[in-house]
Amino acid sequence: MSGDASPGFAGAILDWATLDDRGRQAALRRPALQRSDELTATVARIIAQVRADGDAALRALTRRFDGCELSGFAVGADEFAAAEAKLDIATKRAIDEARSRIATFHRATAPQALRIETAPGVACERILRP
Repeated sequence: MSGDASPGFAGAILDWATLDDRGRQAALRRPALQRSDELTATVARIIAQVRADGDAALRALTRRFDGCELSGFAVGADEFAAAEAKLDIATKRAIDEARSRIATFHRATAPQALRIETAPGVACERILRP
């Protein structure tokens, strides 16, 4: 997409190097977060329904919103393999790269255990436990 085209289209592929300042700002702009009392109440009802009725609620909601019946929620290894087989190489590489970048960030920013002597014979520790 060239720098003078409107990058607001969801799913558009942008070439950052060809965008002008206005195009870059538009590409980085996030839509305003809209919350309505009705939406908030609907989500709260759905969460309460799932908490109260568990899997039965999930099945009913899947039937209502997705129009299908689920016999179970577990995804088997064969289903994962079939889904992966449908991905093109570029998508697989992009997923692997994203996973690697996310892992690198979280390793670097993970809190570390700490032990420090604040006075002779007095030690303070931060102990991390999952």
